[in-house]
Amino acid sequence: AECAPFAKVGGLGDVVGALPLALADEGVEASVVMPLYGGPGGAVAHRAAPLTLVGAATARLGEDAFPARIWRSDALGVPVFFVDEPVHFGDAGVYFRTADGLPFSHADARFVVFQLAVLDWLGAGAPAVDALHLHDNHTALIPALQRAGRAAADVCALPTVFTVHSADHQGEVSADLWDRLGLPTHDAWRREHGQINAMQAAIDLAGAVTTVSPGYARELASDDTVAHGLAAAFRHAGDRFSGVLNGIDAAVWNPATDPHLPHTYTAADLAGKAATKAAVCAELNLDATRPLVAFVGRLMPEKGVEVLLPGLDTLVRTTEASVALLGTGDPEHEAAVRGLSGMLAADGLGGRLAAVVAFDERLAHRLYAAADVFAMPSRSEPCGLGQMYAMAYGTPPVVHATGGLRDTVRAWDGTAGTGFCFDAFTPDAFIAALREALAVYDDAPAWARLQRAAMAADFSWSASARTYAARYRALTAR
Repeated sequence: AECAPFAKVGGLGDVVGALPLALADEGVEASVVMPLYGGPGGAVAHRAAPLTLVGAATARLGEDAFPARIWRSDALGVPVFFVDEPVHFGDAGVYFRTADGLPFSHADARFVVFQLAVLDWLGAGAPAVDALHLHDNHTALIPALQRAGRAAADVCALPTVFTVHSADHQGEVSADLWDRLGLPTHDAWRREHGQINAMQAAIDLAGAVTTVSPGYARELASDDTVAHGLAAAFRHAGDRFSGVLNGIDAAVWNPATDPHLPHTYTAADLAGKAATKAAVCAELNLDATRPLVAFVGRLMPEKGVEVLLPGLDTLVRTTEASVALLGTGDPEHEAAVRGLSGMLAADGLGGRLAAVVAFDERLAHRLYAAADVFAMPSRSEPCGLGQMYAMAYGTPPVVHATGGLRDTVRAWDGTAGTGFCFDAFTPDAFIAALREALAVYDDAPAWARLQRAAMAADFSWSASARTYAARYRALTAR
């Protein structure tokens, strides 16, 4: 559903934009297939230009047929194929019709049509394919469609790897839509109100199932709350299920070369980081002599908003730190951010919080570089990329010890580490970890060691790409 830089809502877009390039270094010829949101005249097409028309497909859903054109772009560095189906993807929205989160009138069928079109194209002249790597619920029906023979025989025989980026959104399909697909079902896939769980179908049927960190894999298989009812399915997958830690694209997230920064820098010379902090604080009307704590992310429950906002309120009122916040999300959480900003201003602390309720990739890069401490109090985090970006920019993160955050951040023990962790998901535990970080910040030699250790951590895609390449080769050999 997402591939940066063409369409990005969250970490999924970053992963799909970076992993194929790393796979190329492992001898894998990887391509990406995604919808052409907004059609050939839209913003996605503009970012991917030039586009070349390379094929056609038809998504057949019951008695309805939806023709699509297939366009190719080479702007990413590997082939990206765009499915141009105007009925369901003529709008520019990825998951929602508007920025206010209003759903599409045909939301339940959008990605079903996408998957049907892809399978039809693969069987009718698409480039030769050895395996399919399926990402999240938007592609989760493909193993069931293969099993039911809803594509050419050679396409139905293709091995599949299904990656769960988050179990929060499982892709429930209405029983009516399922019947129109002509698919057999399994009682275990059924949910209340006759919904069919697409993610569980893929977990049960895919040749290999992965998720985005070893820690999240353990949580999914052991905790039904984290797995949202699918823990038994993950356990039943057995050896087919594993966690493969995501990486980050060092060509994009590198403070030595980042074009979004007013001043670049390296671990050996951090002067540009201080200069960037001064520039960004001036832009946001913050005092650059104070410690700067930043949050960049979605304002959603899973990102820890219920802990974040009271924690930042306490931080501003009881320490010398300032806060910069960048993000969008649920309307009530955006309103809460604005409310916090207003309350602090009313209490004479308006110059201590800069809240930008927007999606701004350029400002995100500058905040990772400008901040002294990065706040990431996620309730759950399958892998997390923000903490990796922050460490790459010499900004030690404060994280809730969950999922991939536990895997990637080594807690500072007084002499070594790459960040700070807290276990209890409470505002008090969060603020205690922030205070611990600020105490180390006041010890300049210790802070410099911490920054350099964070910048030395290797979060490249190389190891993950090797693991995925081995999965593909094992499945195709079998």
